[in-house]
Amino acid sequence: MKYAFITDSNVAALYGKPDFFVVPAGEETKNIHTVEYLASELSQKGYGRDTTIVGLGGGMIMDLAGFLSSIFCRGVPLILIPTTLLAMVDAAIGGKTAVNIADGKNILGAMKFPEKVIMNLSFLETLPNQEWENGLIEILKIGLLFDPFLFHELPSLPLSRIVQRAVEAKRRVVAQDPYEKGSRALLNLGHTIGHALEALSNYKEAHGKAVSKGIVIEARLSHAMGLLSSSDLKRIECRFPPVELLFSPEQIIEKLRADKKTRKGIPHFVLLEKIGVPHLKAGLFCHPVKKHLLTQVLDEACMCSC
Repeated sequence: MKYAFITDSNVAALYGKPDFFVVPAGEETKNIHTVEYLASELSQKGYGRDTTIVGLGGGMIMDLAGFLSSIFCRGVPLILIPTTLLAMVDAAIGGKTAVNIADGKNILGAMKFPEKVIMNLSFLETLPNQEWENGLIEILKIGLLFDPFLFHELPSLPLSRIVQRAVEAKRRVVAQDPYEKGSRALLNLGHTIGHALEALSNYKEAHGKAVSKGIVIEARLSHAMGLLSSSDLKRIECRFPPVELLFSPEQIIEKLRADKKTRKGIPHFVLLEKIGVPHLKAGLFCHPVKKHLLTQVLDEACMCSC
């Protein structure tokens, strides 16, 4: 069995690159051209069906290595070694893999469950502040959906306990719905708006920052629809950075047309009833929001950004 380590330039600079296949760091690298380049490099160096692909890095590498393993030689085994907090609690858990295209994020993808996920918290010792924030946003999202104790008590918990609770919560959801036919869609809280903001910025806006804005805006949508109380909305807004939108409501709504949850031109969102309780209705986990209400909430966010 051969092991092909896929990593990015940031990780390679920290840990060296013996027999690593290194791609440039950054979300803009996560595209089909990089997959083709890596597949060609693997083939030329003699890697074939006896290969296990090992993704070593953050969320981008988890997605890229996972997608590559799902199609290389019609599929080869995968091991993931996440090196960021976000990758540990999100991208490495659940089997989702994808690359981006010009029209949107994660449009091309496949389900590929790793043979192993290896986590070592010592990787986090070199984590930049922005990467810490990206991971904490994801953990707060999990708390908002499934674990109100985690949401409220996050600042007082030890890191090992935080990661454990967040991973356990996501694994429970994935175990119930591995292929996102139902309840797993709840994990998209904040991502509908967040992915649109990332795409509009040409992926210069960090994933965590974009999802943070998406969570707050989708909480405001929940409040505007009479689902979420004013007090819970205020608690949510206080836990996330202020929302600053660099794009108009029209630009955001247009970009939402490419979102995988959009149906018949109407974007669908995960909504909240209270902290720790997502809105469920008629077996739906993502819900349509009328354009005038979405425009109103985005308009208010844009005015607050000025």
